[in-house]
Amino acid sequence: MGAENKRMPLNRQQHRIKRSPSISSMAIMASIILGMILGVATASADVAENDFRYISYHDLLPTSDRFTDVNVTSFSRLLFDVARDQVIVGARDNLYRLSLHLDVRERSTWEVTPAMRTMCQDKGQSEESCRNYIMVLEAHGNRVYACGTYAFSPACSWRQMENLTVTRYDKGVAKCPFSPAANNTALMSDSGRLFVGTTTDFSGSDPAIIRADVSQESARMLRTNQYNSKWLNDPQFVGSFEKGEFVYFLFREAAVEYINCGKIVYSRIARICKNDPGGTQILKDNWTSFVKARLNCSLPGDYPFYFNEIQGMVYSQEEGVLYATFTTPENSIHGSAICAYNMSAIHAAFSGAFKYQDSLGSAWHRQDAQHRDHYECNAGPTARHVSLLDSSKYQLMDQAVQPITGQPLHHTQLERFGHVAIDVIPTKLHERVHVIYVATDAGLIKKISVLPRTKSTCVVEIWRPELSRESRIQTIQYVKETDSLYVGTDTALSRISSQHCNRHLSRVSCLNSMDPYCGWNELQEACTIAPNGDTLAKYWIQNATECPVLTAPVDGGWSAWSEWGRCAQASGGQALGAGDDFGANMDSCQCRTRTCDNPSPKNGGRSCTGMNIAVTNCTVHGGWTDWSAWSACSQTCGMAVKTRRRTCGNPKPAHGGRVCVGPDRAEIYCSHLPPCPAPKQPPIDGAWGPWGVWGECSALCGGGYRIRRRKCDDPVPQNGGMECPGCHLDYEVCNTHACPDVKRAGAWAPWL
Repeated sequence: MGAENKRMPLNRQQHRIKRSPSISSMAIMASIILGMILGVATASADVAENDFRYISYHDLLPTSDRFTDVNVTSFSRLLFDVARDQVIVGARDNLYRLSLHLDVRERSTWEVTPAMRTMCQDKGQSEESCRNYIMVLEAHGNRVYACGTYAFSPACSWRQMENLTVTRYDKGVAKCPFSPAANNTALMSDSGRLFVGTTTDFSGSDPAIIRADVSQESARMLRTNQYNSKWLNDPQFVGSFEKGEFVYFLFREAAVEYINCGKIVYSRIARICKNDPGGTQILKDNWTSFVKARLNCSLPGDYPFYFNEIQGMVYSQEEGVLYATFTTPENSIHGSAICAYNMSAIHAAFSGAFKYQDSLGSAWHRQDAQHRDHYECNAGPTARHVSLLDSSKYQLMDQAVQPITGQPLHHTQLERFGHVAIDVIPTKLHERVHVIYVATDAGLIKKISVLPRTKSTCVVEIWRPELSRESRIQTIQYVKETDSLYVGTDTALSRISSQHCNRHLSRVSCLNSMDPYCGWNELQEACTIAPNGDTLAKYWIQNATECPVLTAPVDGGWSAWSEWGRCAQASGGQALGAGDDFGANMDSCQCRTRTCDNPSPKNGGRSCTGMNIAVTNCTVHGGWTDWSAWSACSQTCGMAVKTRRRTCGNPKPAHGGRVCVGPDRAEIYCSHLPPCPAPKQPPIDGAWGPWGVWGECSALCGGGYRIRRRKCDDPVPQNGGMECPGCHLDYEVCNTHACPDVKRAGAWAPWL
């Protein structure tokens, strides 16, 4: 539940025209007098960064968590699910599911198709506007209902709370604005009905407060009367909340009752019944319970000074108190105020008479309505017709809603307030102290305590949540379970702890800060929150009964260390900043600095102790070690050399330093060595050459032998080398087959 509070364009601001001389002179006199009042009664909007209440971006980081994503902007919608320790975040083209400490659990991309983007640009919109900006993010049971501009073609979707899975898509027209620059607000009731204040067309010229039963696809819608300036006149929605049977909407609009005197913007609170049945013929599909009243936030006097334009709101259910921020018109001298309203004052305004105009151009006057039951959500069927007639006639209440204190709780000049959040805490002396967090258009967040007895306010701390002053604060919400303020900006989502007690190093500084979160712990001798939440602990001292003491001595405290950056270091060891010239004799280092401004010492307080600069990773150019001793000669006679070595280690090159120049080895000849004797040839042992071929067999049959030979010539024995071992001959049996028998006739021997 929330709204994006953007300022109205100049052509929608207060322009007084056609005034009579008397009215004009009186208004000018009132402006001069009340400008003087503002100059005396308000705190200056110019915040000195040496003010001990100021906490810079870097000093917030140690007690903060931060989430960003590449090329993602507009972290504008937050939906907290404390039971699951998670927050759903709506940004441009994306939905995120983060833990309450901003650890990423899931990312769901919801981008516009190229065709839709092209069509949007063809209609004259910029490339930046033709994206999908999440504008509605509400919970119903275990589901999330999200709507985005979707390149000027609004679209909605139902998703699972635990994983952002899309279960159903829904039409977004009349539930979500077309333009990301529009101001809208939305609220989901327990019955699944979506109450939304938004523009409903492409041009943004048809604003409406609408009820849509988004749990049913074809449910009937109720809305304010279309193109009727008496109902809504160019409203800029700021927020909404529910209480009992009613839903309340807060917005600023051009005051139709002032139109005869010129143009002026008033702040409004509108009320409708949750169960409004709507009209059938008269006021068909329109509200029958719609009423609105002016919200008065002004400095009293003969000529009251009005802060007419509401910019932010937050409603405390437990306290039943509505806090809202107001500003002067944008084209006037800037001034801002915070006013608080209780429900009895709101109910009193809606229970009074109406402001009515009989005809166009006639004066508005007070008029009572006889039939009011339908405005109180209990109209009977018998009075239905008469009630509808009254509903069509009366929308604007005669009396404005008056703040609790009769004047703003806090106001300032030359400053424009925006979003607002609230926390209620116990202190040592009071059970319930209200702490207001308010964002400014300068990118600051002010922590303001409300003193219970006097209802006066004190600026306790001033934060800068973003390093870039161009990053706008889009939403802030306080979560009691983490005691943190969640800040959505153009570029990031941050969780900032509500207390920064450890900034105060002494008892005096701690108590003089008058921070309702902090007290002096005598056991720890430190400025802390209440031990274990026990504000009545005897050793925890607190006396936050007035505004911070700005004249007492304040001891200095170190800021957080800056990011590491390149710097120079002269040969003498002195570190030079990034802005100094880097000479040839200087080495580059990584340096970080801190300043004694968290807080700065003031009014005679002690300065910080310790170093304000840290140096590491200095560029070191290499240097040679001394030469080693000469080695022994490489041999004992004849030509020989001896060597010596050195290494590039005095010092070694480091962090991009140059290596040593020159050789790491030197050698010289050894002189006066005797000549070496003639070399003696070493003995070479003989080795057999290959075997020759086999010779002829000694017999043709019946078994013979053959021989082969080799020589000792591979190599031949030399210089006394040994002869080849073994025999130079090799024998082998051959022709072992039997010889054939030879028969021949012989001569007879003589007869005996």
